[in-house]
Order: sequence, then structure tokens, then C-alpha cells
Amino acid sequence: MFCTLVCCMDGRFIHIVNKYIRSNYRYTFVDTITDAGAVNKIVSDENYLKSIEDKVVLISVNKHNSDHIFVAGHSDCAGCPTDDETQKGYIRQAAEKMHKDLPHEAVTGLFVYENGEIEVLADYDISDN
Repeated sequence: MFCTLVCCMDGRFIHIVNKYIRSNYRYTFVDTITDAGAVNKIVSDENYLKSIEDKVVLISVNKHNSDHIFVAGHSDCAGCPTDDETQKGYIRQAAEKMHKDLPHEAVTGLFVYENGEIEVLADYDISDN
């Protein structure tokens, strides 16, 4: 019923990703944790996952029984001003890092283009280690 989305705060893309997840996966509710350039912070700041752990693990996972974490980034990100290919690399790395830190959760990395199209870049099942 619940999943977790960690993504950029950019209002142009949050609703697109939420709708995509609800339409393409079995989730009704998407706990959404936002920050400017979140995927870059997951990759470059060793303490970032610890700083959002209370929202991801203690609330979304433990209280809402979320079993799937989505990590999303997008084109034209002000919080991570890089080209699309670099941003995609950050998303792949962030998804892998999240899965290693939370192996009991499925993790999917998503990239949103400016036209609203979404590309799945990484997909880790609960059993993938």
C-alpha cells in the first residue's frame, strides 16, 4: 500500500513521479521525502542517508510498512546542476547505495525528462544483494 520516494523538491516533477509510481506499481500512497538535488546528496554526502533515516526507516518503512524505495532525479535540476547523463549516474549510484544500506527494501532509480517521460535506471529487488 505504501512506498517511499526520495527525490528533488522541484514541483515540476514531484507530481509526475508520484503519478507514475501509483500507475505502474501496486502502491496507493507514496511517502515523499524531498530535498534540492537529493540524489547528488545521497552519493556525495556520507551522512545524508543518516539525516533522512528517521523519515525513510522509522516512519515510512516501520510505521507505513513501505517495502519499496524510489530514488528520482530529473533534467534541469537546480540542486544538482549537471547534464542528464551525469545526473543519471548519480541516480544509479544512489539507488545502489540505498539498496546496500536497506537490503530489506526494493529500490528503483528513476530519471524524469523535461517532457515528463520517465526512465527506469536501476531496479533492485529485496532479494538482490
